[in-house]
Amino acid sequence: MVKIRFLGACQEVGRSGVLIESEETGDSILCDYGTKTDYTQLFPEHVSGKDLSAIVLTHSHIDHCGGIPLFYISGSVPLFCTELTYQVSEILLQDMFKISQDYLPFGRNELYKMRKYVNYLDYGKRRRVGKKSFITLFNAGHIPGSALILIEMDGKKILYTGDINTIKTQLLNPANPEEIPPLDAIITETTYGTTDHSSRAEIEDKFMEEIHRVMEIKGIALVPAFGVSRSQEMLMVLNRDGSSSFHVTVDGMARKIATIYQRHQKMFRDGTALDQAIRASHMINQRRRDFERKKAATSPGVIVAPSGMLKGGTARYYAENIIEDPKNSFNLVSYQAEDTPGRYLLDHGKFIKNSPEDAIDVQAKVNHFDFSSHSGKSDLIAYLNQLKFTGEKKVFCVHGESEVLLAFAKEIQELGYTTETPLMGQVFTL
Repeated sequence: MVKIRFLGACQEVGRSGVLIESEETGDSILCDYGTKTDYTQLFPEHVSGKDLSAIVLTHSHIDHCGGIPLFYISGSVPLFCTELTYQVSEILLQDMFKISQDYLPFGRNELYKMRKYVNYLDYGKRRRVGKKSFITLFNAGHIPGSALILIEMDGKKILYTGDINTIKTQLLNPANPEEIPPLDAIITETTYGTTDHSSRAEIEDKFMEEIHRVMEIKGIALVPAFGVSRSQEMLMVLNRDGSSSFHVTVDGMARKIATIYQRHQKMFRDGTALDQAIRASHMINQRRRDFERKKAATSPGVIVAPSGMLKGGTARYYAENIIEDPKNSFNLVSYQAEDTPGRYLLDHGKFIKNSPEDAIDVQAKVNHFDFSSHSGKSDLIAYLNQLKFTGEKKVFCVHGESEVLLAFAKEIQELGYTTETPLMGQVFTL
């Protein structure tokens, strides 16, 4: 008998965590342990590290990995993930410490200790954990290094998606359902469970049309983008024809992540093309950053810089410098959460300096392009329909806002799936 205990991401987005336990052997596997980013109800439900056989991490986003250092305050749990996921996780965790150290019960010492217990797994390699349980990682298509986790325990096979993308992008191949053996259950994200995305090719074409328009009138096209994955994907889109006639500047965390990606070319759909796109751009030199940033902010060209929602990072510096010229444009390519400067810019055409009360009218054009790294509703259903099940088609829906998650669960139930929409702390048996 296998018990599945849902610790977080229950009818919400963020603080992912699922505990899978064997009643037969006592094996206990924790899949992800993330945090909320607004520092309220920060961590998933508590679980004792001394009882864990392993922690398995799907990918490096903080809402999936941000709480894992907790287990290394006094523990020594084996941690499994791809090498690329771990290397990027360390950078994002270090960044989290800088921003939110007053809220956290751990720090860099726990991160250094965690490093001692990490085990790198390649896609498709089956690994025993605990006494009789096994894990296998498969490409999730979400961000570079991201993985689906197949757990084999007490004769049951359970797939945990973390975050999943089932369409091909410039950066990555999609998650492939044909790799997955017949399942007893799947635990799936539902972030976009009621929304379909436009085709990637269509989005790329519209994005490049805007870039060329701004370049023709000698303006500046600012592309605020997440430093992990999205910035590098934008470089590939900008360089998709093998060369570009305009100058591309890259700043902030996107530079460091790009350097790591260049060392892991096998993790990408076309590692050579990624390397070429990175080399074709100009990375702001840290020693000359003031001069180079001022030059980029006043010269025609494209600037790719975090943060994607304009909450911080170097994108804010460039934003303040381009807002008054109608030749320039903001090109938002990431999800814009409620109560962020990026969302306010989209909704009101104003840039928040400190608060909405001092927001500045923006003369530059504001665009939004839906470069999502999550599957939309139809793509997620298509993926489920290609999976095989040993019996009833059991689906646990997590990682979605309540209304979206419940609507998705209802829709696939009508397609013949047995669905559950767990609450935090709820336990199910297989």
